[in-house]
Amino acid sequence: MNLLLGLLLGAAFGAILQLSGASSYTKILETLRLKDLTIMKVIMTAIGVGLIGVHGLDVLGVAHLKVKDLYLPGIVIAGLIFGVGFAITGYCPGTALAAAAEGKLDAWVTIVGGLFGAFTFAFLFPNLESFWASFGGFGPVTIHGSFGVDGLLIALPLGVLCLWGAAKLPGSGTT
Repeated sequence: MNLLLGLLLGAAFGAILQLSGASSYTKILETLRLKDLTIMKVIMTAIGVGLIGVHGLDVLGVAHLKVKDLYLPGIVIAGLIFGVGFAITGYCPGTALAAAAEGKLDAWVTIVGGLFGAFTFAFLFPNLESFWASFGGFGPVTIHGSFGVDGLLIALPLGVLCLWGAAKLPGSGTT
């Protein structure tokens, strides 16, 4: 049942990416140039729904949030790799899969690069884990934990703010 649910949610996510134009290099470029904010609206909607949904499920006991340890060097390096890859190919992992499903061959470069990076990381991380922890490891850090409040108290207003912002942003054809 979980696999079927995952397949259905993945297909719905891919359909939303494709219908919003997020699998189009041109549309992504127009978003980055702030000329078409449709993809930004989709991202903000996903963040808002995700924040409220995940924290709501956690409160109901249906889901359990497990926060990974914060490794600042890893975040900086991963951010640089992701940013450079995104700038070169015009795709992130989700949009690359959607574009590949449409038959766009250039998206496969991103997919192969991402798989190579994940494979390399999987082999290197066990040897580097103690280094990362000693050089900027902070354990599991959350915003709500830093303030000593329940996660839903941060997620709900922030999620609503994202949804409101998405509704207020203009879509295509803006300058």
